[in-house]
Amino acid sequence: MRNSVLVLVILGLGLLATACNSEEKKSADSDEVVAEQRVRPAASGGTTAAYFTYTNSLSEPDTLLAVGSGIAALTQVHETYETEDGMMGMREKKAIAVQPGETLMFKQGGLHVMFIQLEKELAEGDSVALTLQFGKAGEVQLMLPVKH
Repeated sequence: MRNSVLVLVILGLGLLATACNSEEKKSADSDEVVAEQRVRPAASGGTTAAYFTYTNSLSEPDTLLAVGSGIAALTQVHETYETEDGMMGMREKKAIAVQPGETLMFKQGGLHVMFIQLEKELAEGDSVALTLQFGKAGEVQLMLPVKH
């Protein structure tokens, strides 16, 4: 178990290092950052991340309970954090509450979906099916393009 955690931390730090080349952009009418919907290319057996937005269109709060995809042995929501001594890290986020009308932004340096131990190579131009499981909205299906 300890070795698994160490491997995930090392893989996560490598992903964080590539996150410096952010492709996020500002919306034309506001200062809000808009995450480009995508999954980063990666080799078979490797790790990658998905970035996208989701807005709760229900009139009541909802909770993201799980994520799933058939492309990896493990699919999880992670959040990036900074320790007291300035070190960056990632940790799994089990449940995320979403208020009515609230938009969750999955982006580099914040919330993101991790695909760990990819079943196949993901190349630019491919697409990845991702299922979000909510307590009230149920399953939400996304199809995300693979691109740098």
